[in-house]
Amino acid sequence: MKEPKGMFTIHGEPKIAEAARRHILREFEDLEFYEEGHLYILHGQSLKSVSSIGHRFIREPFDEQKQAARYAMRHGQTADYWIRQWRQNSFRATTLGTKTHEFGESLGYLKAGLPQFIRDSIKPQYMPQYGYLAPIHPKEEAVVRFMQDMPPTYHLVLNEAKVYSGKNPQKERNLQEQICGTFDMLYYYDGEGDENKAGFVILDYKTNNSLYSEYNQRFGKTLLPPFDTMIEEDLSLYTIQLSLYALMLEDIGIPVTDRKIVWLDNEGEYKIISVCDVSGLLRECI
Repeated sequence: MKEPKGMFTIHGEPKIAEAARRHILREFEDLEFYEEGHLYILHGQSLKSVSSIGHRFIREPFDEQKQAARYAMRHGQTADYWIRQWRQNSFRATTLGTKTHEFGESLGYLKAGLPQFIRDSIKPQYMPQYGYLAPIHPKEEAVVRFMQDMPPTYHLVLNEAKVYSGKNPQKERNLQEQICGTFDMLYYYDGEGDENKAGFVILDYKTNNSLYSEYNQRFGKTLLPPFDTMIEEDLSLYTIQLSLYALMLEDIGIPVTDRKIVWLDNEGEYKIISVCDVSGLLRECI
């Protein structure tokens, strides 16, 4: 059988990691992604992305015009001035996040002995004679530290893999809607020889200034049902996001044992946060 597009192997990797990579690439090779407009197309149809799903459960979505008017009354300037400031700050953060993700993807492949997969945008930072990828921002330094600390018991399966829902052979288990997305990293943890501990782990880089909302925690502001036990904050939205990725992999027979956020701060440090599995709730409400 012809190898799926993008297939590769890593020297010394467990056979289960190689087999999972081949299976994922083959199962989802018909999903197209277009950077301009951030569009996912499957058989001519545009699909909703995973990143938009969590926001459905926010009780009071941010009203930019209303909040800008209030902010202007308290702090001066005009509402349009603050809208411009907020949008510029958001654009700067999004651009930095994209750059950091591309660096992380490239470094992950370089560590696995695959420098040919370094992203074009990151190649100016690469010194091939030393096999060195230079971090040029504290968040990239945090990625380097994370990769240096990655134990050899974790084996790369894929970076930046595109997946979509609706492939569970038990039709009643599929989501009612077909959605898609791209997860940052999938690794196979070999359990250090203990099969009971071994399994696939999804990890996602996050570059937010904070994952938590002290205000919403203080006043007990939660998401809408069925996630009303979760505080309305980025950590909760990312919990939903990672469970959706895991659900899509499980639908094709790849069980995910853990979902982890790799939070990168502005000081060049990182923190790993395991998030709970809410895939059962997602199958009921989407």
